[in-house]
Amino acid sequence: MIKVNLLKDQTAPVRKTFTAPAVSRTGLIYLVIFLLVAGATATWYFYVQHQLRASVEKRDKLRIEEARLQTLKREIEKYEKLKQLRQSRIDVIEKLKENQTGPVLLMNSVLQSIPRDGVLWLTSLTQKADRIKIVGYTEHTEVIPDFMSNLTASGIFASVDLESIESQKEASKFSLICMSLTKSQAE
Repeated sequence: MIKVNLLKDQTAPVRKTFTAPAVSRTGLIYLVIFLLVAGATATWYFYVQHQLRASVEKRDKLRIEEARLQTLKREIEKYEKLKQLRQSRIDVIEKLKENQTGPVLLMNSVLQSIPRDGVLWLTSLTQKADRIKIVGYTEHTEVIPDFMSNLTASGIFASVDLESIESQKEASKFSLICMSLTKSQAE
């Protein structure tokens, strides 16, 4: 007779053995190479992206700087044109000043001889041959000697003499007789 025990026996536990997957060394080497290439590619990608962002920022800064420099260049050109215009005006004035003769030089000398701190205004200046008569008014008669000494120091008058002083209500009228070193070319 055969007995069949349907109940589980209390026997020693048996360890189940699993079959280990077989990994080839070449597959493992290919996997490592793939991971290294993927890592290097990712690193290179992030490095290139960083360089691209830095280059774009630098380009934007350089464009802003270029616009600022272009504005400055236009301003410099504008000021250069103004400078040339003013220089041409100065050159014309200098040329006219060099070409001054006779009455113009006389008027310049007389105007430069007027004292800066005194109130003095001229009403007439007449020239006959080498004799020049200057008539004017002043509120303070003490500026007349300064005016006379300035005329003498100008170098175009041989002598400067006071012809008359007339005291009036608000100002004194004076008259000077000057002798020119050279005869007038306007005659």
